[in-house]
Amino acid sequence: MAVAARGDGAVAPRVQVLDGLRGVAVLMVLGYHAGWEITYGLTLETGVDLFFVLSGFLITGILLRTKGRSDYFRLFYARRSLRIFPLYYAFLAISIIAALLVVASGVGGALRTNFADQLLQNQLWGWLYQVNNLLAFEGSHAFGELGHLWSLSVEEQFYLIWPLVVLFVPTDKLLKVSLGVAAASVLFRGIAAATISDGFAYYFTFCRLDGLALGAVGAAAFNDPALKERVRPAVEWVGRFWWTVPLLWVLPRAWIPYGGGLLLVIGYLGLVLASYTGVLAARPTRWLNSRFLQNIGGYCYAIYVFSLPIAQAARSAAPSGVPMIDGIFAMGVTLALSWALAWVSWRVLESPFLRLKSRFAYTPPSTHPSR
Repeated sequence: MAVAARGDGAVAPRVQVLDGLRGVAVLMVLGYHAGWEITYGLTLETGVDLFFVLSGFLITGILLRTKGRSDYFRLFYARRSLRIFPLYYAFLAISIIAALLVVASGVGGALRTNFADQLLQNQLWGWLYQVNNLLAFEGSHAFGELGHLWSLSVEEQFYLIWPLVVLFVPTDKLLKVSLGVAAASVLFRGIAAATISDGFAYYFTFCRLDGLALGAVGAAAFNDPALKERVRPAVEWVGRFWWTVPLLWVLPRAWIPYGGGLLLVIGYLGLVLASYTGVLAARPTRWLNSRFLQNIGGYCYAIYVFSLPIAQAARSAAPSGVPMIDGIFAMGVTLALSWALAWVSWRVLESPFLRLKSRFAYTPPSTHPSR
């Protein structure tokens, strides 16, 4: 069954079908990390963009529902911190301790790898949620085996700034502002890819705001009943022809910085809105409500955090030397071990902290629906 913190004072009910979409997103990223022999040619790394769209949509919805409250900042930041910080910082601390042991024992030299040294030298970027900008300036291996934390850095930067945007931008102007941010990000990414490097365009904060901003566009549109009705036909179209979005995974990677990424993000926004409204759940895509995807989606945060180091180890231990078989092996091992660690993390670390959310419950007036 899906993992959910119940009775924690959330401002809106949890939409379970979105857990299925989270499950799809994390499986995409896992396939990219562990099984590129099988998935080569598919832009499955854009599962991260699906996460961005989900975050932009859900976080903006929360902020719009609570805008104007005297405890607007306190409750939002407290609840986000309880959800994100414990696992992230525990994982980072354990990884740095392991790196210290590797360096002290000389194992890194024997293996001819400097990943541990890089992690120790650049650890401040991790503590400050700046891994994405480190990789933009120093290269994709600058944070050792933990480079995948770049996407969590982008999200945390968004969580830090976006509440200010939602508070000070008039609600009826938020959609246009969000569209402007998305357009500027796409333009900046294209210019950066052409003039600096593809790596810079992939990781730098201002190059990766389109997914988050378009998620916010969806939330702003759904906050306006008239506008929600106007976009309903498009959402229903995506619900009927949902398979057109996965077809975009065959877009050449070279196109992603120059508009291809935007096409995918728009498609992901359609999937999120169709899922949120129940269109997808009512059609043949009921598999989004399958126990497997709901479970994977419920644990997706921890699975994502643990997956890359496990994928790297699984690929190194691949037994056959046959690329297809080894890819299947690495994907299976990565999913199984990441899920097992996520299960432990939920019970030992995350769930106890999430119970503290009840101390920062939204106890809103009648104009704010409570959970």
